Amino acid sequence: MLIKDIKFTDSDLKEISKKLSIDADLFEDVQDPSEIARFLSKKDYTEIILKYPLKNDISTLGVYLKKDTMVLIHNDDFPIEVNNELDNPYLVLTDILYKITEIYFKAFKNIDKKIKKIKSSAKTRVKNSDLLSLFELQNTLDDYVMSTKGNLLVIGKLAQVIPNNELVGETKIEIEQALETAVSYSKTVSNLKGTLEIITNNTTNKRMESLTIVNVSALIITSISGLYGMNVRLPFADNYNVFYWLLFGGLGLATTIGLFLQKRFADKK
Repeated sequence: MLIKDIKFTDSDLKEISKKLSIDADLFEDVQDPSEIARFLSKKDYTEIILKYPLKNDISTLGVYLKKDTMVLIHNDDFPIEVNNELDNPYLVLTDILYKITEIYFKAFKNIDKKIKKIKSSAKTRVKNSDLLSLFELQNTLDDYVMSTKGNLLVIGKLAQVIPNNELVGETKIEIEQALETAVSYSKTVSNLKGTLEIITNNTTNKRMESLTIVNVSALIITSISGLYGMNVRLPFADNYNVFYWLLFGGLGLATTIGLFLQKRFADKK
């Protein structure tokens, strides 16, 4: 079986399409990040789209099958070594799907490490960077869920083409487990993000309460000092020590009111 591996650019798109008699739409689909996995059988050939993780993103692999020829089309460096010893092109495709699924599980391990790191960091202080990291992880996991669902549909089609095949059966089980893992981690990240947002909001509310107490306390001192600054006859206005009486008396009164308000706020929590 002849296997061609093509990493293309826009400049050679038409030339490759004409040379291999491949529908140009397949090349365009590979370049579209939103394209979903599929298995499409036509009269003389079969087109397959697979999704695989690369770094923190999802890449697309286009597969063109015609008789004993398989063409692999991709934008990025395809991280999988194709098994040329398998004669059946559908088994080669199944082997590729199995290896793609292994890459997903490696990606899940990295995600698990990031989640544990964020949990450990949040025990002392919730940072904005933690929330941003969780937001990015949530987007990545959503992509993983969608892409593994598509790959599961493809292996389902392969199971119909070559039924009762051991490799196909094992690959289907692996993809199903990968999908369950992606969904599980997605829920974990969503719950963790919600918890950290609640903690952040509570911290902000406490700071606002503290600022309110400070403002109320400061108003007392300001009001009293403002009265003695007016051209109005007040008790002890001519006394030299009245400034210190007002200062320390006002601070004491403000502190007492501040502690009282703080206790009231604490009782309501």
